[in-house]
Amino acid sequence: MPFATTRATLSRQWALLRQLPSRSPGVTSAELVWRLRDVGFSVSKRTVERDLNELSLIFPLERNDKSIPFGWHWSASAGELRGHFDLLDYLRDDPLKAAPGQGLALQAWVSDALARRLRETPLGADMHLTALEQGHRLRATVSDDAPLRWWLLGQGDDLMVELPQALREEIGRILASAAARYRD
Repeated sequence: MPFATTRATLSRQWALLRQLPSRSPGVTSAELVWRLRDVGFSVSKRTVERDLNELSLIFPLERNDKSIPFGWHWSASAGELRGHFDLLDYLRDDPLKAAPGQGLALQAWVSDALARRLRETPLGADMHLTALEQGHRLRATVSDDAPLRWWLLGQGDDLMVELPQALREEIGRILASAAARYRD
């Protein structure tokens, strides 16, 4: 999927999430079409329904099936998350970037594809990519926390932690455990 199309989809889905009420009965897909048009997105009802179904797999959304048309809303457990979480602020804060004078010196092998993405969105100001015969060597100072581990694990076989050794072993144990669950 081209980058511009992906960005448009993400922007539309983020706008859609912002239109959802925090309680039942919720808002219908048809109403969401109009709300999205008001904020600059011209989409079909089917596109909104498809987006809602996809987003409900990731976010705590609920569909009120008690009457037709169905109403969509944030689940009761999402009030805390929705009330205090702003994706744009989160991305501006750069969750992997270490605070000045702190952090973990990460060294990893990354695929060419991941290197291209990292050039567009670097992990931090001191990030360096060095071309290898196959792939690239990544060096960066990053925060040593859960978001780093989620990001590392989310890269699959596009990344292999080289240093620090303790982090390499930790990620290796997690991946080995996950792989063992797929055997049988």
